[in-house]
Amino acid sequence: MNTREEAEQKGIPLAETKQNMLRRCMRHDYSRRGTYLITIVVANRQPLLGNLICDDNPRIILSTLGKHIFDEEIKKIHQHYPAIEIWKTCIMPDHIHMILRINDTLPDNAHLGVVIRGFKAGCTKAYRALTVNDGSLFEEGYNDRILIEDGQLDRWKKYISDNPRRLALKRRNPDLFKVRYKTRILNRDCDVTGNIFLMDIPDKMAVIVHRSDSDKEFAAKKEQWLACGARGGVLVSAAISPREKIVLREAMNRKYPIILLRENGFPPLYKPSGDAFDACAQGLLLQISPWPYHSARKPITRAQCLFLNQMAEEIAAGNPRR
Repeated sequence: MNTREEAEQKGIPLAETKQNMLRRCMRHDYSRRGTYLITIVVANRQPLLGNLICDDNPRIILSTLGKHIFDEEIKKIHQHYPAIEIWKTCIMPDHIHMILRINDTLPDNAHLGVVIRGFKAGCTKAYRALTVNDGSLFEEGYNDRILIEDGQLDRWKKYISDNPRRLALKRRNPDLFKVRYKTRILNRDCDVTGNIFLMDIPDKMAVIVHRSDSDKEFAAKKEQWLACGARGGVLVSAAISPREKIVLREAMNRKYPIILLRENGFPPLYKPSGDAFDACAQGLLLQISPWPYHSARKPITRAQCLFLNQMAEEIAAGNPRR
């Protein structure tokens, strides 16, 4: 069931599927039980909700508005909708993360979009009262992620708890997180982000695993690749095959420099996630895409795979920054 018509036939509320809502799963009923990660962004990314303290223990000191939202408005969600529990909250200077659980079907045709709309309205009312401002506190819409996979909840709890530290790293190393569009690589305009100076390290190896490689051949190549990283060399790969991913994961765990080639470019406000974030902050990661960003979900083609592997070999063979 992927179309609006099919969803309507099932009686699933669709009022929240407007274009200004950033992520909606058409085939999901947002009035029923489920666990969700919600992200709401302050208008124009203004840091109205708090300030980051950048010391050995990065943390957010909430503003008067941020504290009011944390102490009052978030609690009202459960007060108005007893079936909803707030499992985790992180208020950043310019956005809010919440993990919430709908334990039972919401009453009176309510659904997640209605809940978040009411929460945002309450926050905006407080914002106007505290600042004598008649504008809206938040950007239109919100982002939701349905947490259904094993381990997903724990990973996202850890992620939002780690938000202050990651923000501190970005502020200390802004150039490492900047996306540079139309950067010349191999006589081609590419989108890049990360440590561009990894391109200048002469010792590089392309990590490419062929289907015909035996287990013994793969083990020997893997040993050579990891030895390159151990001596300060750079591993270059599109990480397409499962075995290539294994090598890149181990290299990242060992904090070896990596140049990662991507089929897709970088969306607005892009930042790497998970271990890649820390690798980027440490100057150990450069990501390159020879193609601009697209929002379509489509598998990588064989022609693209071959192109990226050839690009990895050419980058590893010399210094192609020109």
